[in-house]
Amino acid sequence: MAKPPAKPKPKPTSVHRPEHAVLAQLLRELRLAANLTQVEAATHVGIAQAGVSKMETGARGLDLLVVRDLVIAYGADWPAVISELDRRIAAGMKPASALMKRKLQAKK
Repeated sequence: MAKPPAKPKPKPTSVHRPEHAVLAQLLRELRLAANLTQVEAATHVGIAQAGVSKMETGARGLDLLVVRDLVIAYGADWPAVISELDRRIAAGMKPASALMKRKLQAKK
């Protein structure tokens, strides 16, 4: 008797990779270093404030071109940001949320 065909594995997305959280944190740090609010950053790149928030918290995927636009809007050097991202990933840097002993419950 033949085996039933194996279910295809779901396509992995960057949102589920640890590197995603590292990039999201780096974007937040860059925005804060530029002294911009999420609203101001969003206006610079033509997206909603909620989009910037979701990118910084890791709740949304990160489109390369939008990330580049944000980096430029923050006045940062794109190649330097990529180098820093690579350095942080190679160092195995974890987002602060990975260091929490327990999960906090969301406010209702």
